[in-house]
Amino acid sequence: MLLKKFLFVCLLAPVLSYAAPVTLVLTNGDRLQGDLLERNQESLTIKHQLLGEMTISTNTVSEIKTDYEALAQQTPTTEQSTPQPYVEPAGLVAAAEPEDSGLFGTGWLSDWERRFDLGLTGSRGKSDNSKVNVAFNADLATERTRINSRTAYFYAKSEDETSDNSFFTSINRDWLKPTTPWFMFAGGRFDIDKFKDYDYRVNANSGFGYEFANSEDFLFVGRSGVGFNKTFGGERQEFTPEGLLGLESRWRINAAQRLALANTFYPSFDSFDAYRNVTTFDWILDLDERAGVALKVGMTNEYDSETEDNISKNDFKYMLSLSWSL
Repeated sequence: MLLKKFLFVCLLAPVLSYAAPVTLVLTNGDRLQGDLLERNQESLTIKHQLLGEMTISTNTVSEIKTDYEALAQQTPTTEQSTPQPYVEPAGLVAAAEPEDSGLFGTGWLSDWERRFDLGLTGSRGKSDNSKVNVAFNADLATERTRINSRTAYFYAKSEDETSDNSFFTSINRDWLKPTTPWFMFAGGRFDIDKFKDYDYRVNANSGFGYEFANSEDFLFVGRSGVGFNKTFGGERQEFTPEGLLGLESRWRINAAQRLALANTFYPSFDSFDAYRNVTTFDWILDLDERAGVALKVGMTNEYDSETEDNISKNDFKYMLSLSWSL
């Protein structure tokens, strides 16, 4: 009996001297393959072929599967004293990343960056007040297309009276060419504001742009084009052809912080002293990357030289919001 135990230990010892090849099935359905180096009650340490040594919490692992065939290949024999090289299955790294199923799992806006903002804002201009704002932003960036969509609603009361009730939605698309920094663009915006000298406003434009810088962390572009501005209702109902000159910059400061700054000048073709100027600024700080929650500070200002005298020509808003990835 002692002889059998001695032989069993002798046969098992070479196997234990090598890390055991395993497949970890994570609680979210992803799989990781590698050599199990260490295991305790709190964590497991594996050596991944591409990612190197990884320590994973046992709370995120639902099942551990041992690759007995690979384990047998690692056991030394009289003909082979070195372990067989491990071949990473094709597509394993990509499979570990969850697939984007779109907005709320509908498949709509898949592969877009989608965010919902909710927060408190303030306004100085036509009145001083506190506000509640909600917004939905969606951005798409590919080799040949860049799309930015913004939708926001502002509501406020001042001294028990409604002081702001405004809404806008906008979209801009850039047609990119990988071989040149030049691109074409087209965009538009629709506004509703009961405290302006109009009830509704529509503007659209198109033209050409140039990428002064475009990297993974920094984007700086210029735009030039033509368009129109049409207002409806209220004291101001007019059609205005206008030009467009704009600069736009986006900077990913680090893994948790982003900045966006843009300024667009709209000179009127009807009168040389009439123009609009729109400036926007956003700073986003990720608070919980896994939950997709961020803090967002934003400011916008639109100067309209044609606004009636009894209304401020500046419409300045500042916002402090929580932002969720969708």
